[in-house]
Amino acid sequence: MNKKKGIIIGVLAVILVAAVGYAIFSDTLTINGTATAKGEFELTYLCEKSTDAECNVSGNTVTTTSTLSKPNDGTGYSVTITNTGSIPAVLKTVTSPNNYGVDDAGDITVGGDVAYIDTTTMLGAQYVVDSDSSGQILGDSAVQAANIVIEPGDSIDIVINHIWFDSSGLDMEQPAIPAEGATINYNLTFGFEQKTN
Repeated sequence: MNKKKGIIIGVLAVILVAAVGYAIFSDTLTINGTATAKGEFELTYLCEKSTDAECNVSGNTVTTTSTLSKPNDGTGYSVTITNTGSIPAVLKTVTSPNNYGVDDAGDITVGGDVAYIDTTTMLGAQYVVDSDSSGQILGDSAVQAANIVIEPGDSIDIVINHIWFDSSGLDMEQPAIPAEGATINYNLTFGFEQKTN
């Protein structure tokens, strides 16, 4: 009888050790914590213009307005975007009213994103991004593909030109020329993101 009791106690001891071992190895480990990124994401826009023009900045949108007096007149703007924060910024998107592009042969085509022309007034605009790392870039898709990075303290320059096209050179009918000239508004919206790598 003592031998039977000893076997039962031994079996119970083995089961107890197995249960405790299983409980130890199947326990869930939970780690709680908070991660904080340090740094400031901030961009500053500066727009320089000619005398008969307006340039306004609201958030990340630059609005340029000019009144041109006759065909072949034009005016220009220089926009400088400076990274005044402490985190590198990447220019990911540009939204503009561009509706003309350039095909493989260098011909201007409708439906692109290189130049804007309002064919009812023959007023147009174009912008060029001048970046140290990528050179001069034309058009929304080319700018987006360039992945331009502005390091803290660095800048990129954007030149915006307005022009009143002479339609005779474009085989189009010239609209009537108002005595007070013609006004063009051209907006560019820049989308920046924090550099992730």
